[in-house]
Amino acid sequence: MRNKLKIVFVFMMVLGFCGCDGDVTRDIRHAGYTLNSEKFVCSDLMPKDDSDISYKKIKYFNNEYIITEEGDIYEISLNLKYSNDENCKKANASFQVDGLFGDVARAKDGKIYYLTTQNTASKYSAVSNSEDSYQLYNLLLSDKNNLKIQAIDSSTGSYYILKTDGNVYNYIVSRDKDNKNYVIVSSNIAYSKTEYNGDIVDFSYKKNDISSYIKTNKQVFRLRASNYEDCQKYADVECVYKMTEDDAFIKHREKILAFNGINLITTYGRTFNVQS
Repeated sequence: MRNKLKIVFVFMMVLGFCGCDGDVTRDIRHAGYTLNSEKFVCSDLMPKDDSDISYKKIKYFNNEYIITEEGDIYEISLNLKYSNDENCKKANASFQVDGLFGDVARAKDGKIYYLTTQNTASKYSAVSNSEDSYQLYNLLLSDKNNLKIQAIDSSTGSYYILKTDGNVYNYIVSRDKDNKNYVIVSSNIAYSKTEYNGDIVDFSYKKNDISSYIKTNKQVFRLRASNYEDCQKYADVECVYKMTEDDAFIKHREKILAFNGINLITTYGRTFNVQS
């Protein structure tokens, strides 16, 4: 009888854990995400169980790579696994990342490197100071307070910059009067940590695009159409976009491993895409 009770107890515990993850999956889908069929496997970056804290924490998540809090680079593939039978592998890079400018990185050794293959430059190679773009990269990445930089509008020279003070700034950059060097014309706060109730730790922005998001040390906000049903239904109704707190993170922040505005990965390996 005692053995039967043990078996029933273990069975109920298993059902409980499965139900928990199932509830998380359901709530994430209800928050505007589509569940993918493929599961994500990465032993270095994923907890073994709910009590595991030894795994490497993710700081930035790109569809091609992940940057850990220590600055390590992991290449990722959300669909096909690598030959190690996982969806990630540590990059064969000689540096650790200290700051990002698109797919270009400021390394802890002070140099600037490519994170992806670009034109004739190979992945993880240093950006030469003779290249046309080096002066712009160096201007914005030389400030160690600049953690993540995103080009917003090339016509106005607008760049959004996440700084160590927890705010995102809009920098306007232009050529000098001799058209030789880049100079910073102005800067102002684009997203304030006060407005979002905590230091901003990650962001991405595209005008009127639901992949835009702001991540603080406590919350995640996504750009969503406040009149979604009407603007999808009627040709003469324009969508009105606003940053709103993401329901998925309100309920299950501890279960979300990584998010980049488009893709979401849970600690139990399920992956999702933003739908609305």
